[in-house]
Amino acid sequence: MKTKLSYLLTVFFCLILASCSTDEPAFTLSQDTFNDIPPEGKTLSLQIQTSSEWTATSLNKDWCSVTPATGTGNGTISIEVSGNISKDRTGTIVIYCNGIQTNININQKALPEGEELCYQIPVIFHVLYKDKNDRHQYISADRIKTVLANVNQYYKGKTIATGGDAGQNINLEFYLPETDQSGNQLETPGIEYIAWDEMPIDCESFMGSDNSKILNMLWDMNKYINIMLYNFAEVDGGTILGISHLPLSTKGRNYLEGLQAVDYTHMENSNLGYPQCVSINTLYFDQDTPSNSYNSADANVTLAHELGHYLGLHHAFNESEEDPNADSDYCMDTPPYNRSLYEQSVMIPAYQAWKASNFDMAALQPGFLRTNSLNPEQTFTSYNLMDYEISYSDRFTLNQKERMRHVLEYSPLIPGPKRTASTRSVAPQGVLDIPIIYKICYMH
Repeated sequence: MKTKLSYLLTVFFCLILASCSTDEPAFTLSQDTFNDIPPEGKTLSLQIQTSSEWTATSLNKDWCSVTPATGTGNGTISIEVSGNISKDRTGTIVIYCNGIQTNININQKALPEGEELCYQIPVIFHVLYKDKNDRHQYISADRIKTVLANVNQYYKGKTIATGGDAGQNINLEFYLPETDQSGNQLETPGIEYIAWDEMPIDCESFMGSDNSKILNMLWDMNKYINIMLYNFAEVDGGTILGISHLPLSTKGRNYLEGLQAVDYTHMENSNLGYPQCVSINTLYFDQDTPSNSYNSADANVTLAHELGHYLGLHHAFNESEEDPNADSDYCMDTPPYNRSLYEQSVMIPAYQAWKASNFDMAALQPGFLRTNSLNPEQTFTSYNLMDYEISYSDRFTLNQKERMRHVLEYSPLIPGPKRTASTRSVAPQGVLDIPIIYKICYMH
């Protein structure tokens, strides 16, 4: 009898314990819905309370990301929602814990018709160095921050020189991310230092390389602009200050003239057999332009110029091999000029006079003037950032802004919100046969 009673008591207590344990939730979340996320995007915080392991997964990774993706015990999940220039949308974050799945709904409004989104684009500087003690190789974080801040002023339309048309505000800001691609805190925001055996480096070989060591350095091009800093090797034809690939453009009604056409609206790093990026010559990265002077190697101008290429701009001067007077930059508001003729008849004499005058800026003034090759009766002063001859180089035009905005809104492998339905697009498999097209900026 005692044995039977003991057995019944044991079963009874087990049932009580089981009922108590099922009353306690496996985990609790601070909320299960986020409504009215602004079109500009927002960083959200989700609190999870549990004693168990959990995972967090976004089903809309192209515009909504989560960090961390896994954890144990109580924690805070950061949800990064990017800007929305297409239409109202709903995303889902899946939380999985103790065999239970909970969906978090993310509801975001689209940017109203006629308004313009301010793009916030993260840039990652990959500093390649052989000698850590060489300040022209191991570029300081402070210098990188200063140059990027100056570049942002150009893209906001803040001009330095007087005269000319007003600079265009591109409504775009580059910034240094605090974390790496996995959400880990970076020791130096937006910068990674990489020891490199070869220095200096042939920049054209680098930009066309299929070397896995180079390709694997690149962060996700759909989320970051990769900027490589290293010493450039000398080449025939002059000193190269910077070099950048041009973006791609999807075939069809949103194709942008002057760019390499591709069949896809969505692509990934693995689809390219070359490192789509910007490269800057660090031998001149310490160069600024003193007040009331001129410096063709100004690093602030060089980086702004190369980022312009990365976002779809061509040089403002004529680049057509067939017609030296053609307008080849696809921007009607940047008058073309015959660069070869300008160099021989204007630039070289202006430089010679400038040096002979002990660098009196008045002697250099003729070098800032151009003759419109489509209208030889018209001369103009060069203020454009995409003209690397003698120029004030401090502004973009409206048509240039329109090209860059188009690339931001439609081109694959460019960070930022898109007008295309990329959530339904699948990247192709493998490396695509795409011509490697880059632009070079020489020091004169």
